[in-house]
Amino acid sequence: MRRLNLAIWRLAYLVTAIPASLISYWLFGILLTVFPFDYIAVLNEETLNLDAFWLQAIPVILGFLGVVVNCLTSIGEAFDVDTEPPDPESYPVPFLGLSKASFWLFASLLRFSGWMGLACILLITIPFCLPACLFGLLCTLFLLPFLAAVDAIYCLAVVAARSSDRRQYERNTGCFVCPECGRRSLRPEYSVEGKTFAGLRPSAKGVLTVEMETSAAPCFGSRSGRKDLPQQCPECKWSVSTRERKPFVLSVAGAPSSGKTSFVLAVTGGILSSSGNGRASKAENYHPEHDAELSDYRSGVRRPTPGSFQKPHVVCIEAPHLPTGRNLCMFDVSGRFFSGTIEADLQPQYAFSDAIVFTLDPTCRDPVDAATGAYVGFIERYRRINRMDASVRISTPISVVATHADRGGPADKEDVKDYLSREGYFNLVNLLEKDFSSVSFFSCALNREDGSAGAVVRHLCDRAGADVGEFL
Repeated sequence: MRRLNLAIWRLAYLVTAIPASLISYWLFGILLTVFPFDYIAVLNEETLNLDAFWLQAIPVILGFLGVVVNCLTSIGEAFDVDTEPPDPESYPVPFLGLSKASFWLFASLLRFSGWMGLACILLITIPFCLPACLFGLLCTLFLLPFLAAVDAIYCLAVVAARSSDRRQYERNTGCFVCPECGRRSLRPEYSVEGKTFAGLRPSAKGVLTVEMETSAAPCFGSRSGRKDLPQQCPECKWSVSTRERKPFVLSVAGAPSSGKTSFVLAVTGGILSSSGNGRASKAENYHPEHDAELSDYRSGVRRPTPGSFQKPHVVCIEAPHLPTGRNLCMFDVSGRFFSGTIEADLQPQYAFSDAIVFTLDPTCRDPVDAATGAYVGFIERYRRINRMDASVRISTPISVVATHADRGGPADKEDVKDYLSREGYFNLVNLLEKDFSSVSFFSCALNREDGSAGAVVRHLCDRAGADVGEFL
């Protein structure tokens, strides 16, 4: 940005030199016909024998070179001409309106022209100093319209940069889901030089790399350093590290001990063990405590999910072909939540879930009533938090997963649906297809990582139009 600053700053001198030189050449030709300057023309006829063009051009060129040298080198310091642009810390780049930079340039060139005019009078070096004096005066006249043109280009660049950054940011992130509290926000809060910003966009402080009220944060675009800035959740104010990963939010519902946690851990384990189906350069749990939970699951240890609110299971995925990472956020809650014994928490993630998994265990005690009761409890809370009438069909895709079923592994949707209907889940199937416009059925063996749970999530990603499915 400093190089851009310097280039624009010096361009203001060079671009105005073209019309100024032409007018200076024209005025110098007129002066050669006026006393006392006509003696130069007489001297040329008697001694120099220069063509009229060169007689006028030579002093103009010398004056032009003098201005350029004085403005762009340290020689200009003698005339109080600052050759370096203002510090971006205190002034935006390149220019913004007829602000202090334009008046500063105007005053500098006017001061320079005054010095040249004084030299013309005191040193009687009119043939060489007068063109430079005229040139400096003309530069001050041409500088303001030139800066106005620069301002217009700059404002258009700001509009284009904002629009491009907004599209890129939303395409690569979508929204922000806090890995700690599980709530969604439009974007995280960024901490820059002790200040907190709700979101970073190109602004009057610069285009492409300089952002907001500071020049120290390269924040344009999802490929820039913005995602490396310290972030915190706007809701819980917890310090988070998401690198602007785009989230895919999956809610898991079902009766107690129906396999919800096992499903989540089976998906997590499949991604981590296969490095995102071989497509990820990095795949890991966001919370270290979930590493221990996955290890227990792999060793055959199962513990009931406590009724207190749990952190979402977040699998962080990075791939070289994606400008930002991907977060698979899976919300696993206690089965007691769907049994009517927990009323305090309505699960806010139901307001922004991208997909839903409903688990049922056909081998448990009273399986039909347990599954139907859990579904009724779930759908009542889902509709309440989304303020949806019972007559409205839900567009969010849902997959029904039969765990500990008659066979493991992914099965054809119609086969599992027919199996459930034969086993007494006919009313539950009807309720699901009445409430949701996209319902699918799977059978999974969750006692091992055989890819069946990943196939469910991949199917839901395809239905929701998310690219996370390529890592499953």
